[in-house]
Amino acid sequence: MEYTWEKGREMSNPSIDLLVEEIKISPIIAKLLVDRGIHSFHKAQQFFRPQLNQVNDPFLFQDMNAAVEVLNQALSGKKRIRLYGDYDVDGTTAVAIFMNVLFDKAGSLDYYIPDRYREGYGLSPQGVQAAIDDQVDLFITLDCGIRSVELIQQLRDHHIQVIVCDHHEPGAEMPNAILLDPKIPGESYPFNGLSGAGVGMKLLEALHYTNRWPLEALQAQLDLLALSIAADIVPVTDENRIYAYYGLQQINAAPRPAFYKMLTAAKRTGEVKLSDLVFGIAPRINAAGRIRSGRTAVACMLHPVQEDLDQLIQAIEADNQTRKGLDQQITHEALALLDKEPSTRSANVLYAPGWHKGVVGIVASRIIEKYPLPTIVLTEIEGVLSGSARTIGDFDIHHALTQCAHLLHQFGGHQHAAGLSLPVENFQAFKQKMEELAAVYFQTHPRQPVLTYEAELPFQEIFGNESWHSIPKLLRILNQFEPFGPGNAKPLFVARGIYAKQMTVLKEDHLRLHLVAPNFEGVLNGIAFKAAEKADLVAEGLAFDIAYTLEINEFNHQRSVQLVIRDIQPAGA
Repeated sequence: MEYTWEKGREMSNPSIDLLVEEIKISPIIAKLLVDRGIHSFHKAQQFFRPQLNQVNDPFLFQDMNAAVEVLNQALSGKKRIRLYGDYDVDGTTAVAIFMNVLFDKAGSLDYYIPDRYREGYGLSPQGVQAAIDDQVDLFITLDCGIRSVELIQQLRDHHIQVIVCDHHEPGAEMPNAILLDPKIPGESYPFNGLSGAGVGMKLLEALHYTNRWPLEALQAQLDLLALSIAADIVPVTDENRIYAYYGLQQINAAPRPAFYKMLTAAKRTGEVKLSDLVFGIAPRINAAGRIRSGRTAVACMLHPVQEDLDQLIQAIEADNQTRKGLDQQITHEALALLDKEPSTRSANVLYAPGWHKGVVGIVASRIIEKYPLPTIVLTEIEGVLSGSARTIGDFDIHHALTQCAHLLHQFGGHQHAAGLSLPVENFQAFKQKMEELAAVYFQTHPRQPVLTYEAELPFQEIFGNESWHSIPKLLRILNQFEPFGPGNAKPLFVARGIYAKQMTVLKEDHLRLHLVAPNFEGVLNGIAFKAAEKADLVAEGLAFDIAYTLEINEFNHQRSVQLVIRDIQPAGA
């Protein structure tokens, strides 16, 4: 992928100068803080040392009092409570959190995870009918439900109380239920970036505060909440950052047995960070819902685990291997189809009947890596196309689908990702409409993806007066910016006039580099993922520029500075 590089906020800023003076930090660190809305010592203290009591009051949700009252009545009356969660990481972690917290407080508590293939995304007619047949008293949706107006009315018609815990964009009509969703128009809750599991956590917080229950059992689920935040690509800002911060502390201190086994299988060692959840645990939890059943994912996250954990993990590992194979095969086929499409197109919209529904979302993300355009990948099942949408930049994929609603059976999601289904005969009209919407977007937005970097940081400035063999103060402070994610991205820097003393191509895809620079006496290790096509730019004797992030690499109990190279360009380009 080719990028345009753009420099972010200039270093000469009064707010930056003030922080440098007040906190006695370097201008680069002060700039990073100001970019994150931190302009004082007090705000910096909250950022670097977040406290759980800084999260938002759950009763700021307009319907929270009603939700707590109904849930308390169901618990005290030993009523039948059913949790309905989506089959992805966010939905299954939300269900596991509720099961772990309420299982010993409820007379009857169970959960329903829809089948991805028979039922599809969100609340399903089969799930609703099962609740009616089982004479459920209280039905709680987690990570879904806000657009399920007719299905929720069916539950209400059978005298079933419904609480919706969702974080997706609602439709024009609201369901007849108690609604907890920060994206509802007019909702007073101050943060709309919660994951679905995060909305569920707010309900459980309110329940605990009302009943004056100890918070330990609830806080023991923060590892699950951190996983939902990581996997669902929600902003790692506001209370999400606090939840993720403490969830990671928990995983590093005493990991849940299932998570320990998954991280071991993923060969993730050292301190666990949010990226380890994204690439080590989330794909495995998702694989269960994609290949087998989301119930397998929930089962391994319950405490105590009700089934043989080793068998559950083996099943999930098998699912993950199957997922990888399907992912590679379908990505190859999809890219071959796109090679035949006009190079001037503004969107990637494609389908094939034989593609596995469980991996089309992953394939959409893979396609964007090569063709950075709004992307929709669909498969056909009995005359109905269904699949996933992913986006780039500021193109709001959910809003785009709203403008195509007349062509769709259903859709749901948010700005960055969505699920959808439509009749096969509507495909060409839908494809044309998406192309038109994306073309309008690109009239005012660059077609080439932009990498915005914080500052130019030559190698010698990474270390200052410290040895290049050390972990410098700058990197030690940058590590305290964790957890990184949307809204708190890992800082990106640029170094110019770099040379590769040695270059190795790994797995025919990645570049391993030993980097040197004028006026710098050391040699730094660098890794450039999926950059093998740029090997010619780093040939011996050629100078080049890099956009990079910094990390600590641990190998054989040795720690060293490593540059993760996001892009390479010829020197001076």
